[in-house]
Amino acid sequence: MMHRRPYSALALAALLSLLLPAAASAARAKDPWPPIPKRGLFFAHYGEEHLDDDDGIRILPRVVGDTARYRPDLVTMSADKASDNSVENLSGWKQLMSRYDRGRIPYYAAVGNHDRSPAGTQGIGSIFDGGAIENYLAIFADRPYPFGDAAPVQAPGFAPTERPASDPAGASTHYALEAGPARFIFLDNSCFSFINCDPYQNPPLPDAAGNPSQYEFMRSQALLANRSNQLAFVVMHMPTQDPRPGHTQPTTSPHTMGEGSSPENASFEDAAFASGIDGVFTGHVKGQWTYSSQNVGYFTDGGAGGEVYVGPGEETGVDSGYWHGYRLVSVRGNRIRTTDTVPVVSDEGISIEGPVSLTAGSIGEFSATAHQPTEEGPEVELALRDPSEDAPNADNLPTPARIWTTSDRRVLTPIVAEKDDFRRDERTQTVSGRFRAACPGTARLTITSGWERRSMRVSVAPGAEVPDRC
Repeated sequence: MMHRRPYSALALAALLSLLLPAAASAARAKDPWPPIPKRGLFFAHYGEEHLDDDDGIRILPRVVGDTARYRPDLVTMSADKASDNSVENLSGWKQLMSRYDRGRIPYYAAVGNHDRSPAGTQGIGSIFDGGAIENYLAIFADRPYPFGDAAPVQAPGFAPTERPASDPAGASTHYALEAGPARFIFLDNSCFSFINCDPYQNPPLPDAAGNPSQYEFMRSQALLANRSNQLAFVVMHMPTQDPRPGHTQPTTSPHTMGEGSSPENASFEDAAFASGIDGVFTGHVKGQWTYSSQNVGYFTDGGAGGEVYVGPGEETGVDSGYWHGYRLVSVRGNRIRTTDTVPVVSDEGISIEGPVSLTAGSIGEFSATAHQPTEEGPEVELALRDPSEDAPNADNLPTPARIWTTSDRRVLTPIVAEKDDFRRDERTQTVSGRFRAACPGTARLTITSGWERRSMRVSVAPGAEVPDRC
């Protein structure tokens, strides 16, 4: 069982005030990778913030700081915010998110099972009685509508809207909003199923539009998106599948609705496909995975703070999915153009391995490891490479974002990877980590992941023949 830190609101405020500047100054790259898109809708997504987990206070401030530096159009979260819904925990989470408010970056959150659970219930109270949502409704009531009751966000790309007179007081547990070419539909399955959560919704169901359930709410919102030629995205807490190589933690069952036993895992996938949903963004499982069902992409990004699950015989890292990170999504027109999973990296937390000297004509292969800011929980050192083809459930493993760059392509020439990134500078960059030693001289080789980077100097000595271009 994870240890929790009993932060008081005052102590947490003091600690966050120290950590926030560090999270902002830790990034050393002038230009991050992935690059910030110049056009279209751009948003960040993450979940399992668990601020009061042993390493949550080390990881989550960096997630917030790094995503804020990207200046996304909005940030979406799939919860859980902390281990329980105490005033101290929810207020501390909200205070940390004020970094977005200062940057005028809208953020919107879903409800997690721990967000419904008082201390000591370990997130399971909501299965039986809807948990305790009163603190949640009160603390987030002052957020912009439709998340809360305050004036809606007025920003380029956000559809003009007003809070209707029928909207009850307090934060919403399910809601929808328009942002440019997409409609985001926030659903609440934090009671381990929709059917369990439907009686405990704010606004209550049936709603003012006559929707008797969240399924019908999703369908009606997706229809509005389809009529407007928008993408329809769902943000919710619990995934419908658990693609991890094993699930020994926190239970031996799949960590989904009903711990794998709920028929709603299948029925939701059917409903999402039938409604024309274009992507589903979830949390609940602590780590990074992807899967698809009926051509609908599901993105599980649960690496924002909580200790990753590591059970007997399981390891952390790129080949397991047990690592800390967040997702960046770029939408252009009516399609997802790019989606990147970005690891959380400690200050100066990238190390490089590879030859410091080469002979002209030879090939140098370089590798890098990102060290994640964990001290109390499982240590995570993440190889900055594609997952291995023979890794368990390799098709469900995301690739950590990274790019290699040479300062002088006449000295070190990048060797294109089989599936290289189309956003790279073809003259100087590759994801492969492989470079051909060309002309004699010295070049600086740099790897960048998110806002963190590390460089090394590589010298090239003359070979048997010197190319004419040298």
